[in-house]
Amino acid sequence: MFKHNEETKEEKKRRKQEKKEKKKRKRESIEPIAAASSNNHDNHDQTENKVRRLDDDSQTNTSNAQIPFQKKVVSIMISLLPSAMGNVQKSIHTSMQAMLLKYSDSLGGVLLSFDNIQLDEKKNDGCYGNILNEMPHMHFFITCNVLVFNPSIGKSLTGVVNETFPSHVGVLVHELFNAMISAEFLRESGFTFEADLNEWSKDDTMTPVAIGDSIKFTVEKMHECNGLISLEGKEPVIVE
Repeated sequence: MFKHNEETKEEKKRRKQEKKEKKKRKRESIEPIAAASSNNHDNHDQTENKVRRLDDDSQTNTSNAQIPFQKKVVSIMISLLPSAMGNVQKSIHTSMQAMLLKYSDSLGGVLLSFDNIQLDEKKNDGCYGNILNEMPHMHFFITCNVLVFNPSIGKSLTGVVNETFPSHVGVLVHELFNAMISAEFLRESGFTFEADLNEWSKDDTMTPVAIGDSIKFTVEKMHECNGLISLEGKEPVIVE
């Protein structure tokens, strides 16, 4: 009886190893294609490229309720110091750039891109800004087109596993945003942590959760600190 249990354990390890090797071969076959494609692009700033790619992908998808990207026209107030009055348009543009990749309540998400900045002449009493109380800033109301990332609770996202621990699995979403799936939600979805292999695996298929795997999950919580967000997910599903 003891011998039979040992053989079953060895078979389990062998099946997992075969799945790992299959995934590795699949990734190796994809990497040369991705590398060749990247060589055809200009060598721009990486963050700017990511934002532009998300912008392009969202143009045909913003009508889908599950897509976490929103493209909309917003009206917001920008505050400028007197030293910025020499070139108001440039100073407003600089202020908007400082908001990129940060969460904003007024925008309803993380700002990914913006364009078509216009002064709101009606709110600005012409083309001039306003001074509020005794504050030294000049306040300008502007309108512009923005693309925001809004991972609201209940939306489905897909990311890439970048770390695995007994307590959670770390996921990188759209190469920009950090997420995690706790051990509690992993177990609820039929995953078990194998201490001897130091990895999570699906109970029914014995498929291991490896770094580099794509995984789909539902947003359970969103945390924000100083404009940076992190997500907590549930109902994980490995994407083959």
